[in-house]
Amino acid sequence: MDEMLVFDQVFAGYDRTSVLNGLSFEVRRGEVFGVIGPNGGGKTTMLNALTGLIRPTSGSILLDGRDISALPVDARCKLGIGRTFQIPRPFVRMSVYENVLVSAVFGGGLTERMGREPSLDVLRMTGLYDRRETVSGELTLLDRKRLEIARAIVSRPRLLLLDEVAAGLTAAEVEDVISLVGRLKKIGFTIIWIEHIIETMIRSADRLMCISGGRCAAVGAPLEVMQSRVVEELYLGIRSASEQEDRSASNQ
Repeated sequence: MDEMLVFDQVFAGYDRTSVLNGLSFEVRRGEVFGVIGPNGGGKTTMLNALTGLIRPTSGSILLDGRDISALPVDARCKLGIGRTFQIPRPFVRMSVYENVLVSAVFGGGLTERMGREPSLDVLRMTGLYDRRETVSGELTLLDRKRLEIARAIVSRPRLLLLDEVAAGLTAAEVEDVISLVGRLKKIGFTIIWIEHIIETMIRSADRLMCISGGRCAAVGAPLEVMQSRVVEELYLGIRSASEQEDRSASNQ
């Protein structure tokens, strides 16, 4: 698989606070690229920099070889970047179908007539078709998560960004999300998925990256990353038995 996305020494943050401190990684076409890390490590800031909500102070972001670092949000959307948010943000007084249709029109650039069938197709794919006439404000958390994904994929982005779509769900509901992400991968989506639920990353990600301090702390096969010493220390807060023995001995 070739590289679709490249972060090259990206520095970015808010006001005078730097959050990303030389973040570098690449995402290969057709893969699910999982992202984990401690709170405040830079995961959501990475998505904000990628989608244009904030701009890097230095470094570059390349999409299919094109530098998009200075492009506005709408231009990046047109280039094929779609995103969900940690907290679902539907138009609560609109129906499920109307929410997706709005995204097809304003995110995908379709006319209302052209957007109808793709919207219904996406509702079928995400398991929301039977609830298409339900007012979005009445949905369960799982269905709000499904709707968030539906609105992101209706324009068929080349790169789909999932920000903790399994957070707050029951074990059975997490299985539903894992299954949905698997289906999206099969039909050709390239996916970056941030999640704190480790099982989702082990089972779904082709590769896994741990971000800490705004940098890539580890990247590779999911089990290898989770079992690495740096992730045990930075993400799980676990030190190796030998290191604990060394510390104990030095204190005696």
